[in-house]
Amino acid sequence: MFDSLRKKISNAINSITKSESEEKPAIEAEQEKETNQTSETTMQESTESNNNEKAMGSAETESITEVMPVEEETEKIAEETGTESYANSNLPVGEKGTKQKEAITTGKPGYQAQNKPNTKNSDIKLSFSTKLKSVFSKEVSLGNAEVEKFTSELMVTMLQSDVSYSTTEKFIESLKSTLLSSKFSSREIKQGISDCVRSELGKVLQPGKPKQQLLEIIKSKLGTGMSPVSVMFLGPNGTGKTTTMAKIAYLLKQNGINAVFSASDTFRAAAIEQTAYHAEKLGIPVIKGSYGADPASIAFDAIQYAKAHSIGVVLIDTAGRQETNKNLLNEIKKMERVAKPDITIYIGESTAGNRIAEQVSEFLKYIKIDGIILTKLDCDAKGGNAISLSDVTGLPIFFFGTGESYESLIPFDPSFIIDSLVPN
Repeated sequence: MFDSLRKKISNAINSITKSESEEKPAIEAEQEKETNQTSETTMQESTESNNNEKAMGSAETESITEVMPVEEETEKIAEETGTESYANSNLPVGEKGTKQKEAITTGKPGYQAQNKPNTKNSDIKLSFSTKLKSVFSKEVSLGNAEVEKFTSELMVTMLQSDVSYSTTEKFIESLKSTLLSSKFSSREIKQGISDCVRSELGKVLQPGKPKQQLLEIIKSKLGTGMSPVSVMFLGPNGTGKTTTMAKIAYLLKQNGINAVFSASDTFRAAAIEQTAYHAEKLGIPVIKGSYGADPASIAFDAIQYAKAHSIGVVLIDTAGRQETNKNLLNEIKKMERVAKPDITIYIGESTAGNRIAEQVSEFLKYIKIDGIILTKLDCDAKGGNAISLSDVTGLPIFFFGTGESYESLIPFDPSFIIDSLVPN
């Protein structure tokens, strides 16, 4: 689970914190490229200079020679200016001629080109990694360009992994602020950035953590003398409502709380048989009717049975219904009115992507929902909706379903998701 999102987040962090061993060849290659370009430019300038010298013709040279031999003239200039004679220098012949002529015509020796700074290289903008290597302090800060590049890549990653746009935008803006205001150990940049990402994910996920876990809520209600406590499960078709209901029954039984099933899904083929199968396997009673029967009346009968037999909890199954079917949504309102469930849980599958938030929002228009159980997390490599679901709906997440067995139910914990996505 979370495999895809974890890899993408890791790649985003690594992109801004490449190791020195990875970057050194690239830096050396860039320096070599710049050196070659400089050499080519110098050679080109020298060639052009020689060509211009030849183009001037022999007439000018002859007239200069008639006045005074080149060697004597340059020696005289050298004596007057206190500089070395170009005639005795080790310069190439072409450059000697050019500079000698320059000295004769201007009276200035002036050959200082080899000491002139390379303006092309002096304007080079150092890469982020090079800046890090050049700092002398123990702490470094990230610049706007580095943070923008990293967060832009991370934003695309999260959107592609089913995190909602509103949640992603909020997370990225907060992360930018944190990164820009933070100082990182020069030896542990990657760890520092990872810690910032983990911290900001925690802020997004914290609202999804229930103030009380489902088991604690049920125990609390039973402790006040409320019995039975009725729990109704609802959601779209195929999300795993019946199996999840059986997992909750197993959890209650493990904690010494007895329960009864209400097989109120009277629409789906084999739904009643599936509920009866789990009831037999778990050793708990089930109240059922016939297909097409009123599901609200079956839930009512199950509650009365629990009262008569001192059973602590009634678990009510319902038929799957899409948020676009108004008639079925009105039917669930009738079940709420008749059964008066104490706790209503929405069962959604993680593979639904961002659509699950829209489904919950539509259900909330018809019925109160106390929390969410997100199923099939083991089948979803993205897992992004686990991050944004509570942020978008405002509802806590009680559990993650991670398999078919009764034990495969994980209580929601932000640290579980954070550790899965950004390991320490």
